[in-house]
Amino acid sequence: MATVSEALSIALDHHIAGRVAEAETLYGRILEAVPGHPDASHLMGLLLAQTGRVAAALGHLDAAVAGDPASATHHLNRGKVQDALGQTADAAASWLATLRRQPDHAEAAERLAPALRALAETAFDSGALASAAAIYERVLALDPQNLSATFDAAMAAKGLGRLDESARLAGLAARLDPTLLRARMAEAEARQALGQTEQAIAALRPALALDPAQAGGWASLCLLRSDLGQRGAAVVAGRRAALAAPSDTGLLVRLAAARQIAEKPRAALAAARRGLSLDPASAELHLALGAALDAVYALEDAGRSLERAGRLRPGDAAALAERGRLCERAGLAERAVALLQRALAMRPDDGDSWVALGRAALRRGDAARAGRGARWALRLTPGLPAGLLLAGAVREAQGADGEALALYDRAIAAAPGVGTGFSRRAMLLLRRAVGDAPPPRQASGKRRLSVSTLGHAGRFGNQLLQYGCLRVCAERNGMELETPDWIGRHLYGLDDPLPGPPLPSLHEEDCGVPALLDGRVLANADGRDVVGYFCGDTAPLAPHRARFRALFTPVGAVAERAAAALDGLRARGRTLVAIHLRRGDFGLNDRFWIAPEGWYLDWLAETWPTLDQPVLYLATDAPELAERFARYRPVLAGDLGAPLPGAEFFTDHWILSRADRVAVSNSSFSVTAAMLNPALRAALRPDRKTARLVPFDPWNGPVLLP
Repeated sequence: MATVSEALSIALDHHIAGRVAEAETLYGRILEAVPGHPDASHLMGLLLAQTGRVAAALGHLDAAVAGDPASATHHLNRGKVQDALGQTADAAASWLATLRRQPDHAEAAERLAPALRALAETAFDSGALASAAAIYERVLALDPQNLSATFDAAMAAKGLGRLDESARLAGLAARLDPTLLRARMAEAEARQALGQTEQAIAALRPALALDPAQAGGWASLCLLRSDLGQRGAAVVAGRRAALAAPSDTGLLVRLAAARQIAEKPRAALAAARRGLSLDPASAELHLALGAALDAVYALEDAGRSLERAGRLRPGDAAALAERGRLCERAGLAERAVALLQRALAMRPDDGDSWVALGRAALRRGDAARAGRGARWALRLTPGLPAGLLLAGAVREAQGADGEALALYDRAIAAAPGVGTGFSRRAMLLLRRAVGDAPPPRQASGKRRLSVSTLGHAGRFGNQLLQYGCLRVCAERNGMELETPDWIGRHLYGLDDPLPGPPLPSLHEEDCGVPALLDGRVLANADGRDVVGYFCGDTAPLAPHRARFRALFTPVGAVAERAAAALDGLRARGRTLVAIHLRRGDFGLNDRFWIAPEGWYLDWLAETWPTLDQPVLYLATDAPELAERFARYRPVLAGDLGAPLPGAEFFTDHWILSRADRVAVSNSSFSVTAAMLNPALRAALRPDRKTARLVPFDPWNGPVLLP
């Protein structure tokens, strides 16, 4: 009688030769004799599956695995049958068991990956994202180059809030298929949410190259560029978004915001108005229009736009806050408080509104309430420049000058281009150093011209331009200029009346400097509060240069310091050469660019030998640069005496305004000094096109260069 092994061998021969009936009979007899025999069960299961009896086959393969669980082949074939029966999860488990027993089993690995992916997709579709993510991880361990699994795993991770993982996987999918736009966008979206702005931009660039008409991508790029302070690039991206989807008013809202941030309020106006032509009932666009009108100081029109936004969205916190902030800037303290309190009751995390509420309270003489507004704002956004300025003004009003100065210093460090901290600090210290400024004159009763933003919009050089232009304009039109407290009162003894009741605002771009100076705009006006930086062409002011210069004549102790500094410098040589190198708050964006010191050194090398006993004065906020000019033995402000507290820059400006030859920077500081210089023999400024210093006339050209 044959043994089991011999019978199994004969049955297998029949099986291989295709004699299925004979093989099945023998397998059956063996299993009757030895129930659950692993090999016989395995072979019977295979035979049944091969002859279409898949359901019957599974029981035999289960028995084979039970009888010999160490056999990789048994697990493999059971997985095949389970897969054929639609039991994907069981099949995957069988193939995983195969690989645990034989890690290099190629067929098991090949079959497992799609099975796991199918399970992951089922889990994903049912919302079981954690299960899906775990299964995708197994798929990618088996097949790291699986593009579909990589991208889907990124989506599962995103759904679970695992943004770092989502960004990594989406980036991997993009590398596997550089043309897969969805992967690029997914990575950019995840990195944007993580605050990884530069990485998000890097992901978006190739996505937009693949599909330049993708409005959403351009809109995201607009926001990202804004986050980096790349204002011009943000506007370009916003414009591309609007061009890609010209009827999408949401994109026009973003474009208007980008232009507003880039200090292009008139372009923001155009975007908002274009959007309103498409959707006149859009509250967001009316808010954008109101904000842009506010930025150009068309306050009445801005108020109407914001009122419309409020009617379209009654009780909306954003609309109430914007209207409240507008009223505060317009000097309507009572109305501002009422609106801002309603807005903050709904959205107490709005730091800007807390600042505006505090300023309105301070305007009403309520320093304690103003202090609460400052504390709330700084609690929400530590280091918020407007919050620091408000806190400083509160402490100044309460007589705590030392604390106020510390707060102003923090505000200047946080936002060096904002003039308010600079001005408040300067006036506090100047009062200590040179005494009180002359008391403001009483109003004469003439028609009024006001410049309420003097001391807030721009720093020293820009303030001189604002005051000088408008003072000349007022005198030319039989009007009286009103100014707030500003540094010119201490340095130059100016005693203009303080601003009276608020006047309608007028932006310099709505009339132009020539019209202001010859009275074409204001001849029949009852009065205006003029706003602007006055950094355009100086030619219209040139006929009035003598009057402009006379306005800025130092007085008292300031004049004594100025004379001593100039005398000390003149004693060192016959030809005074002054160079201005501005660094501190410059170079932060393309508008206020920095010219290399090499351009100034090249000019000196050419000019110095031709001069009669020259002496070099270096006007700079970065005295370490003096080493670059060591061969010319430069003199700095500190070499001419102690700085004037609060106006530490004054010696630099004064010497620039009295030197024989001046090389300015791209700054209103040194350009105004050149304008005030009555005996200037040569003036030069940096030119980016030629990468050198070029001669210029400070009374015939723009104050700032492109």
